[in-house]
Amino acid sequence: MNRTKPIQEPTVNAEQLDERLSNRYRVLFTDSKVPMLLIDPSTGSIIDANDCACRYYGYDHRQLTALKISQINQYTAEEVDLEMRRAMAEKRNHFFFVHQLSDGSLRHVEVHSGKVEIDNRDYLFSIIHDITDRHTAEQQLKSLNQDFITLLENTSDFVFYKDKDRRFRFCSQRLAKLTGHNNWKEIIGKTERDIFPEELATNYLSEEPELFKKAEPILDRIEPFLNEKGEKGWVSTSKWPVLNSQGGIDGIFGISRDVTAKQNSEEQLRIAASVFQNVSEGIIVTDTNGIIIETNNAFCSLSGYSREEVINTNPRFLKSGYHDDNFFAQMWHSLKTEGAWKGETWNRRKDGQLFACRTTIKAVTGPDGTVSQYIGVMTDITALLRHHEEVEQMAYYDTLTRLPNRTLLSDRLAQALANGKRNQNTIAICFLDLDNFKPVNDQYGHRAGDLLLVEVANRITECIREHDTVARLGGDEFALVLTQLQSDSDLEQIVKRILSSITQPFKLPNQQQVAVSASIGICLHPDYPQDGDLLLRYADLAMYKAKEMGRNRYYIYREGQI
Repeated sequence: MNRTKPIQEPTVNAEQLDERLSNRYRVLFTDSKVPMLLIDPSTGSIIDANDCACRYYGYDHRQLTALKISQINQYTAEEVDLEMRRAMAEKRNHFFFVHQLSDGSLRHVEVHSGKVEIDNRDYLFSIIHDITDRHTAEQQLKSLNQDFITLLENTSDFVFYKDKDRRFRFCSQRLAKLTGHNNWKEIIGKTERDIFPEELATNYLSEEPELFKKAEPILDRIEPFLNEKGEKGWVSTSKWPVLNSQGGIDGIFGISRDVTAKQNSEEQLRIAASVFQNVSEGIIVTDTNGIIIETNNAFCSLSGYSREEVINTNPRFLKSGYHDDNFFAQMWHSLKTEGAWKGETWNRRKDGQLFACRTTIKAVTGPDGTVSQYIGVMTDITALLRHHEEVEQMAYYDTLTRLPNRTLLSDRLAQALANGKRNQNTIAICFLDLDNFKPVNDQYGHRAGDLLLVEVANRITECIREHDTVARLGGDEFALVLTQLQSDSDLEQIVKRILSSITQPFKLPNQQQVAVSASIGICLHPDYPQDGDLLLRYADLAMYKAKEMGRNRYYIYREGQI
């Protein structure tokens, strides 16, 4: 804006201007639908204004021409000067200001100003265009663009737009960094083959011809990628065609999200689920109330129940009756106090058969330490226990009579002596040998002899008390350990009962009957405080004394009498 030299002559008023302006100018100025002002540049006074300007600013002609432009323009003198210099630098003949209307509202205006000379004096002829809406839209667009750039620079996703030639128009900073670029703008104009390894680029580009052809989006496709460290990962990619007004495709907009952690987690879950269903151990998962919420195939095979039959039920359907209430109370006490329990359980299958399990139960806790589930793992050890029982039977029991053998007798005798010494109880060690057993074998055979020995074992067992022991030493020899004897009469009653029981006739398989008797030698403890083997030897000597005295009797060992 050119500033004129101070004018010495009196300021021209509107009427004088009316006379001097041409009719053409008056029509243009007065009847224009655009606000127009005539301004004295030396004073900033508004000399004239058309009707449109009066209506726009909200003043009548007299009020408006009584103002100076600085009373309307909200820019300071420095800001006005800056805007004018900016316009000169940008080679534009219009300026941008903010004008205030009579109601106090502010409007953004574009002012086209030009110098006019009237009576050798310079004035500014200004045409005002309201650009408030445009300015607002531009600011919103600028803000939107800035927000979009902020999004591109800060999002963790791989955002991109490619034109129909497959060249990037923009992308997120994460994608730029991934491909070795410092700024996302460096990728503009490049293709996948320019920024990705050949294998990945080929994979990404291979899916797009169909997208251009059908104009249908690709949604949540899982694809490989290499992260910033060069490690293989996975992204979930969605691509949409961007259509123009004619329905053609101008480009492709896409978003890829790093789902490596999710994929790995899902893979771990798939592996865990596979292991869960394929391990040989039966597994059940219950809620905190003990209700089954999940189980595996092995448990169904082990228990005989289907998954549908056990879900939402309590595991007590496995109860076999083998364990008492105290057993389960201790189990729950361990789970509540230690978060785990381990032990052997006997359970009942759906078909009623019993099976033994090595069972481990653990509490599953959340981040706050609260128990959310219980997991029980059951290993079938039925065959193992049966084998163990068989081995134990062979090692400690007589195979014919199922009575303890000499090895187990030695152990029981040692325990009995220790308890007797501690409690000062009398213990009787008895050695029993059948009378006239050999003729039975000779006449009726070993099969008949074996059956007779089994029956003898049963009769002796029926005659003794629960805490006593009877063992078979071999052939027709048996040993007894009678504990907690309160008097001589206790011993006498038991021994006479045994002798009487054995003398009762035995019926053989051929319906023939045979009769045998027994001779019993006895050694008492603590009368003789020696070890078990020596006491049993004394009892053996006493047994031979009983035979010498006529058999079918008992004899108590007395030192010096044998």
